[in-house]
Amino acid sequence: MPPFPEDTITKPFDLRLEIRSANGSSTEFFQSDEQHVRATLPLLAAPRLFTQPHLLLASEDCASMIPCKGIDMIMVRTTAPLPLKFPLELPAGLFDIAEHSDPRPDKRPAAIEAHDGQPRQRNSLVEIHTLGGWVVTLETVAMFRGNAHDERQFFSRLTTMLTIPFRLAEGGFGLINNVNIVRVSAWPKPEMLPGLVLPLSLRR
Repeated sequence: MPPFPEDTITKPFDLRLEIRSANGSSTEFFQSDEQHVRATLPLLAAPRLFTQPHLLLASEDCASMIPCKGIDMIMVRTTAPLPLKFPLELPAGLFDIAEHSDPRPDKRPAAIEAHDGQPRQRNSLVEIHTLGGWVVTLETVAMFRGNAHDERQFFSRLTTMLTIPFRLAEGGFGLINNVNIVRVSAWPKPEMLPGLVLPLSLRR
């Protein structure tokens, strides 16, 4: 019997879950059963995941209950099909948010402008710090459908999202608990900043 073509072979996939806590600790969980992986991924991708009192994880031998308010971020590493579709479809437009390996590149992404009335693309790097000392740098590509005011307000609206999802470089997705964010920095600087702005430079 001739071998099956490579693209017709169903490759097994697993799930590695890393929970980064507000006390600076990290806990990992693993699942290799495909049925359980498929059932777990949509639950993790729920927009209001961090608003529930606890995150309950259970295996055949053990159960773990983690208060959601103590979770800074969750890293979901898998080669399985993702329940989140990137770019994200948000009211203001399409947003692709991905993990970026170099936190401070010499060459920063430049804003790409278009004529009024046409979708405008903006590229930026966003560095997020959480209570537990975790730091993640995200590369964001936003295609705005609204007016210029909506575009300029993107930086402030990012911090109003309950959960900030992003793509992982090695496959899978990450989730940031917005309540536990202590600082957000963006390059290049947004054109419009809300509220009181202190004219200071970031030193360390």
